[in-house]
Amino acid sequence: MIESYYKLLRQATLLAFMLVVFCVTGLQAQSILSKPISVNFKDENLATALNIISIKGGFYFSYNGGIIPKDSLVSLNATDIPVSAILSRLLNGKYEFGERKNYVIITRALPRLALINTDITNDNNMYSVSGFVINESTGERMMNASVYEKEQLVSGLTDEHGYFKLRFRAPNPGSVAITVSKRLYVDTTMRFLQTVSVNMRNDKPGYKDAAEKGHNIERTGLGRMFISTRQMIQSMNIPDFFASRPFQVSLTPGLSSHGMFSSQVINKFSVNLLGGYTAGVNGFEIGGLFNINKLDSKYLQLAGLFNLVGGRVTGAQIALVDNIALDTVRGLQFAGFINKAESDMHGVQLAALYNETHKLKGVQIGLFNTVDTSMGASIGLINIIRNGFYRVAFSTNDLTNTNISLATGTHNFYSKFQIGVNTVPNKMMYALGLGLGHDFMFGNRFYISTEAAINIANTGTFDDRWFQGKLLLNAQLSKHLSLFGGPVYNNYRHSGTWHTLGYKNVTDLPDYPDMVNNNHQTKKWIGWEAGIAINSVFKPGEKRDYNLKDWYLGIASIAGVGDTPYQRILGTELFAQRDLSGGISGTLSTGYTNYHANYNNFYYYLPNEQNADQHRNFNIIPVKVGVRTYLSRKFFFAGEIGEAFGLNSTFQNTYIADPNTNYYIIRTIHNSFLYAVSAGYSFTNGLEAGLKYEGYTNFASVRQLAFRFGYRFKLGK
Repeated sequence: MIESYYKLLRQATLLAFMLVVFCVTGLQAQSILSKPISVNFKDENLATALNIISIKGGFYFSYNGGIIPKDSLVSLNATDIPVSAILSRLLNGKYEFGERKNYVIITRALPRLALINTDITNDNNMYSVSGFVINESTGERMMNASVYEKEQLVSGLTDEHGYFKLRFRAPNPGSVAITVSKRLYVDTTMRFLQTVSVNMRNDKPGYKDAAEKGHNIERTGLGRMFISTRQMIQSMNIPDFFASRPFQVSLTPGLSSHGMFSSQVINKFSVNLLGGYTAGVNGFEIGGLFNINKLDSKYLQLAGLFNLVGGRVTGAQIALVDNIALDTVRGLQFAGFINKAESDMHGVQLAALYNETHKLKGVQIGLFNTVDTSMGASIGLINIIRNGFYRVAFSTNDLTNTNISLATGTHNFYSKFQIGVNTVPNKMMYALGLGLGHDFMFGNRFYISTEAAINIANTGTFDDRWFQGKLLLNAQLSKHLSLFGGPVYNNYRHSGTWHTLGYKNVTDLPDYPDMVNNNHQTKKWIGWEAGIAINSVFKPGEKRDYNLKDWYLGIASIAGVGDTPYQRILGTELFAQRDLSGGISGTLSTGYTNYHANYNNFYYYLPNEQNADQHRNFNIIPVKVGVRTYLSRKFFFAGEIGEAFGLNSTFQNTYIADPNTNYYIIRTIHNSFLYAVSAGYSFTNGLEAGLKYEGYTNFASVRQLAFRFGYRFKLGK
């Protein structure tokens, strides 16, 4: 009996608990807008009326005070009426209401579109739909409204009279639904051959950030240059409708098998003969010049010039000039000049000039690399790692008594650029090298650096190879100053046959004219290095400006040194620059360069020439195209390629196997492919200063390392 009583009590308690939960849940589930309240206003100003409603309903209002006439007088007597109905009466149906937590949000209702004078014809399954688009409230005919059929992926824009006409083939579609969209208006859909209905679009797939991604793409310099105004209007009118198709073919953006709808279609296979603008690719895309994707790219993208993706890249992006992803990259970016991943990079960035990403979880390989946060490795001449360091060191060692180096990266992995000179008279030596290193940290004051470096050295000619392995103890004296020193393993390979007078004899070669049998003498030994270093960190990066679209013209002068026999270089340059996207510019330049030769201590002969003096100097006119990438508004890296047109022929630095004579043989080569890399700084007054290297494939002894000083001015405002 007692057991039955307790069982009945437990059941009653459980039932009561479930009832309470149900009631509480029901109360919580009831929306604010559906809650019934009673109000009585007579000639009350609207602001006071809204305050009374919020008190009675137990919520708060959120609205822009500039869109509501708060001082207007209202009158209303309502009993047990939902909040939404009361607000509709007070505001005359001109506003829309939403709720979030304990707030009711009031916004101005978007105007509606309507179709009038519509007509549809069908001739052997070829449909033609025409009509006019108007503002439903005012009757105004709407220009540049997007009119499209979702199933057939055909679209168009209304003309200045609001008129549209669509043509498409559709065997037995059952019904044809024509949708009209325009920015800041409610979408309208009209169905033909069945019941006519007008409704708001409710088929929004999972592309919540598609509008922002498309906006980012279209406001880049590359986007503005290659995407037509009509396509940009289409994207603004239809920000969230996308379709998938097996393939598409484009000649240029807009001239596509999907027509104006190409920017709303994700394809598995995409071919752009010159270039194309699509919603994305989920397979393979190739472009003769360029590919532009509004959303994501999977799995392989190839372009003759550049790839530009507004979303994520999964797989590989390969371009001869430039790859840009405005979101995360997972895979490979390979470019002739520049790679950029605006968000994270999970994989490999490989470029001849420059790589950039926000967060690196992989490897960057390029002359210059930039990362905000690195959990990987950047290999290059200069690596700007925002969570890393840079270290400028001055040192001496047993070969070169004066050295300066720049190490950039993180303690886990850094790159190093170093220059060395031995200034002892009659023992001259020059070295230029790159290295990689890792720091073993023992605390804040002491750590050991392990480094490997390869140098190109000059002990008569710039052809020697010098390999180093370093083990250096670092002692931190202050926040920015440290001392270092330790043993160095050296492997030095001399490329000549004898010792050149005036230069250091590293491998103990005999003096000329005594000969040795081996043309490449090698020496290995344990040496030392010691010095002082200045340590610091890079400043945070600046936010990219996508809206740059300026043109510049400029002129520059060049002065530098070259390889034997061209020891002095002077030149001028005329260039044009166009900003293309966030931090990237394109350049076009020409000019005149004089290579002054010095043949002292050399013999040469010139076939069929009596006077060799006229061939001492070599003059060219270079024509180059290139790109610049800006780390800030002022500091930039640049890469260029082009053709060098020789005004006279150049000497081929060829040794003839006679130990008593060093010949230079004239060659009738006048033109050559050229390549150049540079770094510089653009001042706000238009002046520029920098350092550049330029080389040529057909000119054996012609190359330059030069200072560049210029001035540029902006065209227009």
